[in-house]
Amino acid sequence: MQAWLESLPLGAGIAFFWLVAVVRTTVVYALGRAAARGGRRVAAVRRATDGPVYRRAERLVHRWGVLAVPACFLTVGLQTAVILTTALTRMPLSRWVPAMLVGTFVWGVVYGTVGMAVVWAFLRRPGVAVAAVAVVVLAAAVHAALRAGRRPAREHAGPQA
Repeated sequence: MQAWLESLPLGAGIAFFWLVAVVRTTVVYALGRAAARGGRRVAAVRRATDGPVYRRAERLVHRWGVLAVPACFLTVGLQTAVILTTALTRMPLSRWVPAMLVGTFVWGVVYGTVGMAVVWAFLRRPGVAVAAVAVVVLAAAVHAALRAGRRPAREHAGPQA
């Protein structure tokens, strides 16, 4: 598969990943719409929609509306939850389809260019890739800790005169 993908012209590679994303996203949305019709009574659907990832996606969709759809394609681990949320909340297709097409195109560009290069690098030299991921995770943890450290000071400052 790697040789085939690398042999594709850039535009064809992007189109391939765009098509994969469109199919995957449409299937998730369709399953979510089916669940919204009557599946909430099913325990597995209820468990999935009660989880923290789904709740985070729900907040994102409620805050940003249709803009959450293309934005979720720039995240890792939130895409499916956001798409499922838009389906369960019955976002109209007239809004969802254009947003999905934009988001999947962005995803296709990312994976058709740098995304797969990262995957191939990981497969060739997993140690280097694991080290790079560790640096990113460490940076994210430091950032989160710094933000958490600043938060109490803001909450206790009170109103300013």
